[in-house]
Amino acid sequence: MKMGKIKFNWPLVGNRHIIEFLAKSISNNKITGSYIFTGPDNLGKTTVANYFARSLICQDTTKGILPCGICPSCQQAKKGIHGDITLIKKDKDKKNISIEQIRDFIRTLGLSSFLNSYKIGIIKHAESLSLEAFNALLKTLEEPKIKVVIILITADREALPPTIISRSQILRFYPVANDVIYDYLIKQYGASRSAAKNFSRLCLGRPALAVKFFEDKDFLENYKNRVNALLNFFNGDLNERLAIIEQLIGKEVRGQESVKLTIRLIEICQGLIRDLMLVEFNQADLIQHQLFEKELNRVSSKFNLAKLLALASLLKQAKEFIKFNVNPKLVLENVAFNI
Repeated sequence: MKMGKIKFNWPLVGNRHIIEFLAKSISNNKITGSYIFTGPDNLGKTTVANYFARSLICQDTTKGILPCGICPSCQQAKKGIHGDITLIKKDKDKKNISIEQIRDFIRTLGLSSFLNSYKIGIIKHAESLSLEAFNALLKTLEEPKIKVVIILITADREALPPTIISRSQILRFYPVANDVIYDYLIKQYGASRSAAKNFSRLCLGRPALAVKFFEDKDFLENYKNRVNALLNFFNGDLNERLAIIEQLIGKEVRGQESVKLTIRLIEICQGLIRDLMLVEFNQADLIQHQLFEKELNRVSSKFNLAKLLALASLLKQAKEFIKFNVNPKLVLENVAFNI
């Protein structure tokens, strides 16, 4: 994609409107102090944030491409060691990004940049900022500094305070069409047509997830095991459902890992319920889990549309319980008791 004499060759499948907007902003030297990249996970939000940052700190524009990938700044940024690009995210076992992390983040952005370039701060999963961290960040956004750019990456824009949203440029990432991901897997990764078909549907419009299904055999096998367990969960009696919860959650998973795992399981369940509804309406060619078509047909005999709608509502409620810090295992057990 070309903007004037500069080519912005950023690796993104779909959502070209995002690159076009950011490329035009760079070409016209109209960079906003704060951006919110919002949309489902695995759409390339962090990748775009990184390439946007690299383009802003690139030292060589003579080659007609940003980032050039060759200059010292680009090389350091590629290795994740450039002093003018700061990335923070939630610690693995923590519920929130802490006020201490944000204070260090703000302090780093306040230091002088190398070669008088931009200072860029990227916050992953910005919805997990603590209230105190949001307030500290807001003070920085209210008094933006020249050549300081903050990018908040989130899958849940509604979880951000209105005061943060109102001071940021919002860029919305959308799920990518199946056929685009299908072609991408074949052309860029050499996937077979059957694999490309299965994974382009399984990923629900998320190219990075499709690539992970294709490349990471252990990840794919783990996903398949969870789907099979959840299909048995729908089809079993109460004792079997409770045993499956114990199997999936386990006794060793605690804290935020338990929360994340439970959310993933609920989301898989929601996808399976959608597939069962499509089977009910004889639309099997549209289902997400085509790899499990036989199993879905077996389970579908147990549920009519009214039961599926009730279960969809139950799963939505389960997600809300998780947000209000209800014990994840109890949330799943509530689903088991009410199927």
